[in-house]
Amino acid sequence: PRKYLPHVVHRHKLATSVLILQILVGIAITTLAAWLLLWAPNLPLTDIPYWSGLPVLFSAFIGLMLLCWCRREYPGMPVKYHVCAFRIFSILASLLAGISSFCAGGFALSHLIRLYNGISSCQPAHSLDSTCICRTHQHNNITYTDLSCPEVWNILTVLLIASTAANMLAGVLTSTYIYLHWSTGRAGHVYTRVNQPLFITNKL
Repeated sequence: PRKYLPHVVHRHKLATSVLILQILVGIAITTLAAWLLLWAPNLPLTDIPYWSGLPVLFSAFIGLMLLCWCRREYPGMPVKYHVCAFRIFSILASLLAGISSFCAGGFALSHLIRLYNGISSCQPAHSLDSTCICRTHQHNNITYTDLSCPEVWNILTVLLIASTAANMLAGVLTSTYIYLHWSTGRAGHVYTRVNQPLFITNKL
């Protein structure tokens, strides 16, 4: 029966837990992106991580479908299941999600570093209803059209920290999922040497 066939991944429960956690992180990233898009729509697209949250969610759902509905290939399996193709698609989706997550986390982290190390002053410093204009050490201006300076230094900073942490965690989770597939593939090619029977004959 199908339920007794081996799972696609050796550590099935660990892979399933990773994907469930990945869904939760993907929801968090997408919610954060929606908040930033509504709160400060003029921020650069690199700072609004919807383009990482959606791939993270998509790859997690594809991975769960693979783990729950598919079993490992065996000789004589009907071609209609296409387990190998589905598995490759899941790995590629996770690879894309991991790359986008690490990129989004890197962009958020670089924005934080620029705020705390590259900004010399922001004006008007204490106004809550004025556009914040920050001046860099290279004498360039950065304009936060939708935000006041207190919002830049308080709310935006917290959201960038959250984006960095969530995207980096998503990258680690997708990398773990890919590693589990890789380790399963290696284990499938490892076999133990069968000792040949030793026959002893007594010559009279």
